[in-house]
Amino acid sequence: MKTETAKQAGAGRLFLLPNGLKVAYQSKAEVPHLYDDIFDKQVYLRNGLRLKRGDCVFDVGANIGLFTLFVHLFYPDVDIYAFEPAPPLFEILERNVSMHTARANLFNCGLSDMEKEATLTFYPNSSGMSSFYADLDEEKQSLRSIMLNQLRKGMEGMKGLIKHADDLLDERLKNVTFDCRLRTISSIIAEKGIRQIDLLKIDVQKSELDVLRGINPEDWDRVRQVAIEVHDIEGRLQGIVSMLEGAGFRVVAEQDDLYEGSIMYNVYAARDEQNAPLEHGAAAGYQAIQERAKKQGESFYKSRRILSHRREE
Repeated sequence: MKTETAKQAGAGRLFLLPNGLKVAYQSKAEVPHLYDDIFDKQVYLRNGLRLKRGDCVFDVGANIGLFTLFVHLFYPDVDIYAFEPAPPLFEILERNVSMHTARANLFNCGLSDMEKEATLTFYPNSSGMSSFYADLDEEKQSLRSIMLNQLRKGMEGMKGLIKHADDLLDERLKNVTFDCRLRTISSIIAEKGIRQIDLLKIDVQKSELDVLRGINPEDWDRVRQVAIEVHDIEGRLQGIVSMLEGAGFRVVAEQDDLYEGSIMYNVYAARDEQNAPLEHGAAAGYQAIQERAKKQGESFYKSRRILSHRREE
């Protein structure tokens, strides 16, 4: 019964994004935050990270697919491999990719350091917090820090929410569990014959080190750029920075103002040859981003184009 509740949470509903795209969603409250991170702040293309036509992108922890759509809008011929283990989110990911005919290979699995099955704690009302390493106290502290930072920034309505923070957090962190398949990056590389991963984006709620450990030594040279959300537990941030530097990357670690006081950081890594002016992001201009996204949305709703993605087993 709990699984059905989780699946039905976002069924049949669409959210109109500021750029004119409509997307299916799991939790309505999460969509503006996801949009702000991915489309406005462009958190996965900072500190010199860039994309070009024909690149290959791994979207690890795809959630409802906003980053996959972001990449598709500006680089339609980029090969995208999107991984999402939570069944409710994967269904929504499939729907969003189908609606916007993104060129993506979708995998209903997580990535880790070995092939196995593991139990995912899924938060229907805070799906982005879902984790194979769930810790309610840590999750509550992270959400509380975000709420306090939003209050400091003067975000509308936060003062009233803070008064009821405990009840709100209890509601946001109601959860169900799923047994999910986990694979490794190197197994995907071998299976699909992937020669190069131009951007490896990882947002997997405390499983990021496992994902990196799933890259065999001989495959590291295939990875050109990395953007990771890191949870700094037991020195993990420094450990991941050192791992990436040891693999030949230039590395930058930073913390968004919204996550001040939490354990969450962003890490960016690129090979020396990637050190070039940004082709995307600020150089592209937000107005151009909005215009292209709007055109893509209008095109879909006029023509109802057919599926262009592939579901991988």
